[in-house]
Amino acid sequence: MDNMKEKLKNIFKEKKTIGLTVVLILLLIVSLMTYGKNKSNVFKDEYMNNIFIEENDNYSEEQKTNSSKDEIFKEDSSLIINNTNINQQVGNIIVVEIKGEVINPDVYSLNEGSIIKDLIEAAGGLTNEADISNINRAKEINNHELIVIRNINDSVSNENIEINEIQEIEIDDGKININTADLNRLKDIPGIGDVKANSIIMYREENGGFKTIDELKNVDGIGEKTFEKIKNNIKI
Repeated sequence: MDNMKEKLKNIFKEKKTIGLTVVLILLLIVSLMTYGKNKSNVFKDEYMNNIFIEENDNYSEEQKTNSSKDEIFKEDSSLIINNTNINQQVGNIIVVEIKGEVINPDVYSLNEGSIIKDLIEAAGGLTNEADISNINRAKEINNHELIVIRNINDSVSNENIEINEIQEIEIDDGKININTADLNRLKDIPGIGDVKANSIIMYREENGGFKTIDELKNVDGIGEKTFEKIKNNIKI
């Protein structure tokens, strides 16, 4: 009898174990099936969009910040460039006066390095009775200088000749200034006739005067030999 009861207990335990095992297996199968159905939803558009929206929002903020910095940098750079251009364009200013036979005699402000020709143009040009035979229009103007354009009918004595109207009057060294001498005075240089004298005047007007006497060799018709003959008779 006792053996029978023991056998029944053993059978009951085995069935209970089998039952629990079956239940666990069923639960595992159900779990796997549920995961299989839902795993495709893990990377669905809605889920991924939420992720990328957050990342794009962060990127947009960074992009806006960087764009703002770029715009500020561009504005600062533009200001620097504009200021540099202004400084380059303005330069130093000189104040000069022109009187006599010009359309608008007055005091004018010009850029440093301007020549008499620039001042005449600023004054509206010459009148019909202007005499510029003794004016070197290529001469650079000094600050606070006075330029007088005389009338062709005026008779000028040496006492009344203004500094900038003076013909090349040699006092001590006898040399002729190739920057200020007129046509007739240039022809006093040995070997210089009408053609070469005119070439000298044209060259100095186009180039703002001679910087050295050696530059005279750049004038048409004046070579090394001619220059060697006349270099002791000229100056600037």
